[in-house]
Amino acid sequence: MNAAPYYLAYLIIPTVVVGQLLGGIGTFLTVAVMLGLVPVLDWLVGRARTSEPSGTTIIATPDLVHRLAALLWLPVQSGLVIWLLVVIATAPPSPLEFIGLAWSLGIVLGGIGITLAHELTHRPSWLDRRFADALMITVGYHHFCIEHLHGHHRRVATPADPATARFGEDFYRFFLRVVFSGFLSALELEAARLRRRGKHWFSVRNRVLVGAALTLVLYAIVIVFAGWLAVLFLALASLIGVLLLESVNYNEHYGLMRREIAPGRYEPVAARHSWDARERLSGWILFNLQRHADHHLRAGAAYPSLVLREGTPCLPAGYATMVIVAMIPPLWFKIMNPRVEAWRAAQPPLATTA
Repeated sequence: MNAAPYYLAYLIIPTVVVGQLLGGIGTFLTVAVMLGLVPVLDWLVGRARTSEPSGTTIIATPDLVHRLAALLWLPVQSGLVIWLLVVIATAPPSPLEFIGLAWSLGIVLGGIGITLAHELTHRPSWLDRRFADALMITVGYHHFCIEHLHGHHRRVATPADPATARFGEDFYRFFLRVVFSGFLSALELEAARLRRRGKHWFSVRNRVLVGAALTLVLYAIVIVFAGWLAVLFLALASLIGVLLLESVNYNEHYGLMRREIAPGRYEPVAARHSWDARERLSGWILFNLQRHADHHLRAGAAYPSLVLREGTPCLPAGYATMVIVAMIPPLWFKIMNPRVEAWRAAQPPLATTA
């Protein structure tokens, strides 16, 4: 039964279907539920308690019921995408409906699909990682799997990390920077990996290039079977999904920079270098992604075993609320900048070495 709350994410799928059947402004039903109703329910359901990890063993692969909660998303999402593309191709919607359905699918792709791709790409299982690849190829952002694992987790909370938002940087500047810098970082990481193996970077062994090529193949298939309007629809939904991903990235480390202890060397990553969010409901829907500090300290731990650590910086609301706040820079700065400044003032002294 403790796995049941994580299946709440699947209730998002019917909102897209119902929204399409309603038509008109009803196509925004998923947007209203996820960015309107969920923040209210977050407040009503309340916050989870902090705790410490039990034992020293990292559970990298969860039990079957928890694992299925993550793995089943790919076929369910794929079915929804195919159905919507058929709808777009056979009964073109009005401009309002086109945008409403694109936003609804974008929330499915970015809010849940990319969240689970993030979870699965950390797993030791070959199958789980291929599911992650497929989810990210769908949104044309497969390089995230490489950059996140081999770049972000090593360089988090430093100026070298594209996915760490700087203090005073608004979301829109961050988004443009991370989209391009993240892709270039993934290319550099992959080229370095291939050099170590005596291979040229421009080859079928380059996972960044293969992921991009597979996205192009996907789009070519959509063009052939569903037409250009369907391609435009999938591209817009994917852009919205990536926008949601990066708005979450913006939330997770805004202003929390590790201190430089020597040229090019930084203090170790600690729980204080990530913003947690303790809201129970959005935590269930997002498979404990909001327990981000523990994730950075135990990157191999599967989502059911992540905890909210005592004393970590805490966002004033769950991700469903804070991604909206991030889109309004003056409001974001008013809420978050004082918290960052208080965090800076409370930093422990740097350890000295002889």
